[in-house]
Amino acid sequence: MYIDEAGFAFIYDYGQVIGIKYHMIFPFLRRSTSPVIIKNDRGEAVGAMERYHSSKAEAGLNFIFDNFVNHVRVFDEKQNLAIDIQEINTVKTLIREKWHVHIGNDVFECIQKSRTRMNPQFRYTKKQDEIWIKKDFADRRIRFFLYEELIAEAAPHGFIPPKSNQVTIKILDSRYGIHELAALYYIFMLKNV
Repeated sequence: MYIDEAGFAFIYDYGQVIGIKYHMIFPFLRRSTSPVIIKNDRGEAVGAMERYHSSKAEAGLNFIFDNFVNHVRVFDEKQNLAIDIQEINTVKTLIREKWHVHIGNDVFECIQKSRTRMNPQFRYTKKQDEIWIKKDFADRRIRFFLYEELIAEAAPHGFIPPKSNQVTIKILDSRYGIHELAALYYIFMLKNV
């Protein structure tokens, strides 16, 4: 086992990184604003995230048009705001959705790059890194790639609720933490499931 400077423990098996796993249970209804608790393998809460609306008008739009606007915020284990993802709504983003990802004082960008709904893809640009979030046709797993290398994978536990609302995220690269990847997964899931 190796613990990096951020405190993440990575398990090695014959020189290969197995990764670290986190578990979440998402609300049954997509429009729900209930909190999602992020737990590590030992069952300890390491954070929480929730979908939110910035105004009553936005909440009304989401009620009429399913998932028209999606904002997600993530809190660390001390309930401090770690990440805030806000959807940008303009005429241009009606075709290709776009989000601003606020981490501390930095703002990064996530854009939907899908050509078809069969193979949805998002591109998350953070400084010089481009993380691609992809889901293949007939595959339930969502994968995160950095320079064509798999850095994380999210998989639901079953095909239908309530099992499909239980998700495990396995992180294979210590440069990206669970709060950031879980928030990106939540946005991806809201738009593509």
